[in-house]
Amino acid sequence: MMRKHTVLAVLFGCVLILGRPLTSSASTPEKYMAGDPAYYKISLEALQNVVPLTYNPSVRNMIDSYLANQRGRFARVVGLSKYYFPIYEKVLKENNVPEELKYLSIVESSLNPYALSSAGAAGPWQFLYEMGKLYGLTVNDTIDERRDPAIACKAAARYLLDSYNMYGDWLLAIASYNCGRNNIKWAMEEAPGAKDYWSLRPYLPVETQNYVPAYIATVYIMNNYQRHGIYPIEPDFTTETQTVTVKQPVALDVLAKTANTSLNTICLLNPAYKTLTVKASETRPVNLVLPVMPGYQYNAVCALLGLPIPKPDAPAQPAVAKTRYVIMYTVQHGDTLESISSKFKDTSEDEIKSVNNLTDTNPLKEGMVIKIRQG
Repeated sequence: MMRKHTVLAVLFGCVLILGRPLTSSASTPEKYMAGDPAYYKISLEALQNVVPLTYNPSVRNMIDSYLANQRGRFARVVGLSKYYFPIYEKVLKENNVPEELKYLSIVESSLNPYALSSAGAAGPWQFLYEMGKLYGLTVNDTIDERRDPAIACKAAARYLLDSYNMYGDWLLAIASYNCGRNNIKWAMEEAPGAKDYWSLRPYLPVETQNYVPAYIATVYIMNNYQRHGIYPIEPDFTTETQTVTVKQPVALDVLAKTANTSLNTICLLNPAYKTLTVKASETRPVNLVLPVMPGYQYNAVCALLGLPIPKPDAPAQPAVAKTRYVIMYTVQHGDTLESISSKFKDTSEDEIKSVNNLTDTNPLKEGMVIKIRQG
């Protein structure tokens, strides 16, 4: 956040690979290869929700650059998103912010809670100390809430909503997250009457000129990675978790042994804590994220943490919500709602109709790009 050098490393280390020119005769996605710029455009149009996903040469170049140079990064990020995105989606929805802003954390940190820029911005949402403090994040010798995915996401949502309320433009709100509101103000002074990101872009810092195209390119790739042969790398920690509230000090290494998991897993699930002893008390309880575990291990953990041990006939731990994700599918000749739902076992005809606003006046058609929920 605020023009960090971690983003610069991503944006300026790229070699721009130009694709074929976009032709006006294009109308359906099946006419194009996945790497064709015409496909970029229609895919972004299909993906657009609240935040505008403008397609232009800057966005095209960023997509090409990412696909040429950062396939490994996106393979890791797709895997990590299965854990972090449900956290972000819940927080963003609770704070009345478009859920698609979850992709901004990829631009900021590649979903790394331990990311630290040379400017001192920390966590998956890359807050500088002063801005984090302004938005309620605690940073001291034992805890850094900038590294907590949920707490930092809430602060980011508040910042982005405040910026949107100032400018009335989500892309300008995104730009301000990178360069700060003063730079937006100065750009508006340089270009009187300009009120949207693309009009103000020439007057913004170079990094911010690339930042919004990077966001849009990230949205594209995260929803089309399969088409481009990017295969997710699963996280090296469990993504099925539960949260407990503790009211006594906890040694994380002892907790890891009791839960029969690695200390690395416990730390990755609880990245805000800076020491191996979490200082909790009756007056200052803290939340800990734990992996799902068999009942007998959960009982041992409860005993260690001073929590009530579940009764034998009660569930040892809360049920884990199944993570869902969206893929884009191009309707083929002969496809019906029934045949498509049979191809993708985790969806139904009614859900496909609802997600894609299909009606009698807007029926399923060959060449249409639709969203399929999976997981």
